[in-house]
This record gives sequence, C-alpha cells and structure tokens, in this order.
Amino acid sequence: MAETGKRALQARETKRAIFKCALNLFAEHPYEQVSVKDICDAAGVSVGAFYHHFEGKDNLLDEGYRVFDQQLEQDWDARQTAGALEDIHFLIDHQMRSMEAMGGFAAAQYFKNQLSVDHSYMLDAHRVLNIKLIESLRRAIGDGVLAGDPDTIAEEILCVTRGIIYDWNLHGHDYDLVTRGRHLVDILLEHYRVG
Repeated sequence: MAETGKRALQARETKRAIFKCALNLFAEHPYEQVSVKDICDAAGVSVGAFYHHFEGKDNLLDEGYRVFDQQLEQDWDARQTAGALEDIHFLIDHQMRSMEAMGGFAAAQYFKNQLSVDHSYMLDAHRVLNIKLIESLRRAIGDGVLAGDPDTIAEEILCVTRGIIYDWNLHGHDYDLVTRGRHLVDILLEHYRVG
C-alpha cells in the first residue's frame, strides 16, 4: 500500500517537473521551436515518461489551465470574502496575476496554442474560473447590486480579460496587468450596476 502511494506521488512529481520545465522553455523560446526531446532533457526524464503523462506537447498547455484552476480553487476556498463584487475582483486579479507570473512570452504561447486547437480549454464552461465567476455574478444580481444575465456578463468579463492579456503582450508587458484588468472589468460592471 505504501509503495503504491509512493509511486503515485513520484508520478505526480514527474508530471509537475515536466510541466514546469516545458513552461520555462516556452517562456524563453517560441512554442514551435521547443521539441518534446528538449522538454525531456530539461526535466531529466525519458521521452517515454513524457508520453506516459501527456499525449503530446499541446496537452502541456491544457495542463497549465488545469493547474491554474486547481490553484484558483485552493485560493478561493482559503480566502475571506466581503461580498460578490469582491469575489469577482478576486477571480480577475487571480487570472491577471497568473499571467504575469507566467511571463508575457509564455502567456502568448498559451493564446497562440488555443487558436490552433479544435477545442479551446480556455473557453470550457466547466472550468473553475467560469463556474466561480457565474456564481459570484448570480450572488451580485441576487443581492441587487447588478442586473442582467449572469452567463452573458461572465462571457463579457472573460472576453475583456482575454483582450487585456492580449493587449499586455502587444505592449511588451509595460503595464501592471492586475491594475488594468480590474479597471476595465469595473467599467464593464458599472454598465450592469443597479441604481
């Protein structure tokens, strides 16, 4: 039993190491120029180990969204909230901080990849970010702070935040993404504010 637990832990650590090394390489080099072998060499694993954990290079980027969602869920559960609007700010700030921490070049690789895949994980309605955002909007509407359809407002917020991240990349990361993200989302929320 202990051996099985040890193997599972080792497998998670190997997967995490592969993912982290891939992100570091994507932050330094264009995605297309990074091979699976480059990633394996950086992580100190075999190509077979890579394919044990990932179907291919594109799956690494999907893993990034899953890691983001896991971290968001942990941080969401650990925080103290002061209300629905503060929860919306928390979600947007978390999204922007994640992009800043990843670095502009790596963030650009994520966007580029999502434009070339059949199913964009970024748009998956079952992601933690999307679910928590809609829940927060429903509370804000229920509290009489905002008016409108929560699904529509959530899609507009996410459209704005994706656009901000894209713009941040276009401008060479020369402004604070969290501050800009919060500012522009607040402008959008003002449109739906009651009274």
